[in-house]
Amino acid sequence: MIFVFIVLWIAALLLLLSGWRNRSARWLSSVAFCGGSGALASVLQEVIRPVVSVLGGTATTDESLYTAMTIFSLISYYGLPYCYVRFAGTYHGLPQIPPTWRWLHWLLLLPVLGMSLLYPYYPPNYDVLVYWAVPYIIIGTLLIVGKRGILPWEQRSHQVTMIAVVPAVLFAMVMNYVMPALGIYEMWRYNVWTITLAFLIFVTALFKSGFLGVQLYIERRQMDRTLRAITSGTAILNHAIKNDIGKIQLYCDKLKSTSDEGAEGALGEQIQDVKVIERAATHIQEMVNRVQHNTQDLVLRPEPVLLETLISENIEMLRPKLVQSGIEVRTSWDEDHMMMELVVDRAQVHEALHNIMMNAIEAMPRGGRLMFQRNETKRMWIVAIEDTGIGIPKDQLAKVMTPFFTTKASSSNNFGLGLAYCYQVMKKHGGTMRIESPPSSGTTVYLHFAKNKRASREAGS
Repeated sequence: MIFVFIVLWIAALLLLLSGWRNRSARWLSSVAFCGGSGALASVLQEVIRPVVSVLGGTATTDESLYTAMTIFSLISYYGLPYCYVRFAGTYHGLPQIPPTWRWLHWLLLLPVLGMSLLYPYYPPNYDVLVYWAVPYIIIGTLLIVGKRGILPWEQRSHQVTMIAVVPAVLFAMVMNYVMPALGIYEMWRYNVWTITLAFLIFVTALFKSGFLGVQLYIERRQMDRTLRAITSGTAILNHAIKNDIGKIQLYCDKLKSTSDEGAEGALGEQIQDVKVIERAATHIQEMVNRVQHNTQDLVLRPEPVLLETLISENIEMLRPKLVQSGIEVRTSWDEDHMMMELVVDRAQVHEALHNIMMNAIEAMPRGGRLMFQRNETKRMWIVAIEDTGIGIPKDQLAKVMTPFFTTKASSSNNFGLGLAYCYQVMKKHGGTMRIESPPSSGTTVYLHFAKNKRASREAGS
């Protein structure tokens, strides 16, 4: 049970720290905490209390350990069903009418409070416990299994949740609640096998496909560190190059003014050389400005904006390129019913959309379809921009948002900053950006915009 206690509390901590803004992750963290509490209670009862007794522990110490064992045991028995059904409801995305939902929260908590008051000692009254704990777990399982409207990028995470969470909780329901109610005790010891399997699946998903957004958080941290380093580095580089360019331009002016006007041929050749130097200096300055523009910390100027309007404006702006490339544009919404109203920086979001659409056009040189789809959750608007182009090789997909990485090596004007800039725009607005590109199936960029006012708070910070 020591192993079970450790792995469950590690899982709870990882979920809490990595996905603390995700309500589903927070509730699943509480499920793992409750499961780990039961294992800790077993460790206190079967390992720590006997050891302390052998080492000469007092009656007061033993009573304290028994009290701790009872508390952790009841947290597990009473808390796990409640936290599980709350996780399932949040994960499923049940419609939440505020007054009704708050009332339901309290109603679900009543059996936990009642059992805590009526049966505050270990072991709990299994004959009463089974009548509400089992329905909670079954209802929660049905909600998880019945989750609908799963977006493509969520499918793998949903499969992991189904495999890792549901079997372990159902097995614990039988061993911890049903069997004791039938008079068969100590069956909870077999939970170690399903919990071990669930933990292995969780850890594997954590570093490969993601689990309730946890991998996305790790990717963000890596990207944020890279962007901060680049922001600092380009600021220093920009300062140094500007100083030297200033010197070059100063001496170019001096050469022009002090040239020997009598030596007409030499003068003409000298002026041409100076112009070459000036053009080179101007080119360097333009390159520095472009890099700095795409890597510097963004300052938002939020205002109410309809995302459909920004998308439509970009489509019209790029209409000549779309027609020239033979690309058909499709949107999944009626232009007369624009709904995605947010408070964002119009110019920055417009530019981000433009960059993504240009990438899609360049990926379809022989024509294709550019499709825009809209979805929503309680807190997010989700825009999917899908093309039928050549796609992104699997070995490059994880790198495309890394600054200075580009798949367009043949272009001297491409700095590999477009998608890094788009990521930065979404991050500053409290949203996320995700890219999928199945082999030979085009590319889809998912933009998640927060429905709250976080953009305005970011701008003011």
